[in-house]
Amino acid sequence: MYKIGIIGLGFMGGCIAKSLIKSNKIEEICAFDTNNQSLQTAFNEKSITKIAKDFTDFKNSDIIFLCTPVSLISELAQKLKNIIKKDCIITDIGSTKRTILDKLEGSNINFIGAHPMVGSERSGYDTSNDYLFENAYYILINNDNEENIKKMEEIIKELKAIPVLLETKEHDYVMAAISHVPHVIAAALVNLVKELDNTDEKMKLLAAGGFKDITRIASSDPTMWENICKENENEITLVLQKYIENLTYIKDKIGSQTDMYEFFKKSKEYRDSFTIRKINGQTAPTISVSIKDENGSIAKVAMLLAQNSINIKNIGIENNRENMNGALYIVFGNYEEKDKGYEILQKNNYEVKNIK
Repeated sequence: MYKIGIIGLGFMGGCIAKSLIKSNKIEEICAFDTNNQSLQTAFNEKSITKIAKDFTDFKNSDIIFLCTPVSLISELAQKLKNIIKKDCIITDIGSTKRTILDKLEGSNINFIGAHPMVGSERSGYDTSNDYLFENAYYILINNDNEENIKKMEEIIKELKAIPVLLETKEHDYVMAAISHVPHVIAAALVNLVKELDNTDEKMKLLAAGGFKDITRIASSDPTMWENICKENENEITLVLQKYIENLTYIKDKIGSQTDMYEFFKKSKEYRDSFTIRKINGQTAPTISVSIKDENGSIAKVAMLLAQNSINIKNIGIENNRENMNGALYIVFGNYEEKDKGYEILQKNNYEVKNIK
């Protein structure tokens, strides 16, 4: 039986609490937050078993989740050091790791960096749920303490997530390439259009489709992304430099029919290999749906669509949901059926998002 501590009971901390409280391996969930109302609500809802008045209430915790901005994690871990048990594991949910681990090196804190590959535009405990982590990848940073890694893997599985082990440098470089730099690029594209637009804002008026799709993440919290860029500066700079080199090459080749065809062909082939969401070789109309991992949940969605004469071409589980997709993806035969399915699922209180 584990005693769990959570510092930061916002959306992510709330999802951890609501997920773990259902486990028969959890004896206690003690939470601390600067928002007293969130703590009281969670206690009243029985998502947590104890409200921490200060950090001394974590003295008997077995695992403590730090669900705070990345810039605070190492400082909080140091504050907990002389309060908690020697074998207590401290973990986080931040998207960068090297800076945190460098600051904690030699501190004799049982810290295991972690990064659940989930996300949401939501914030606050009131918007949290008990199924966010189901079937999602949950990255753990490998270290020499196999026993602690096994404990964390056990807890991650209680969240119904899928543990994945990575090294520190590997994690930050991967995240720079697939998450951090794309956010920088999206923000840069939006700023570029703003700069190029005239006073009539015709570009803003006509921006739709592809532009909105690839810049959606530019609406993320600017403070969070400022911190991420600071914490993962080296890896982001390396990937950006490679991206600039690629852009320069494309700029020089933009008039070449052969070169540009190969450029778009290679990107299409690689992007299409990410999923099997294709019909006759073309990217298929797809939505994502947030559902609980419980018996019959997928069948309920499929039956609802079938009852409305909507044909499903493909259906599957999303394991990487960091960019706010739902747990389930559904592929339709055409966009008319996709739009109809989207509307029906929304009317039946499912959280639905357009993917393609």
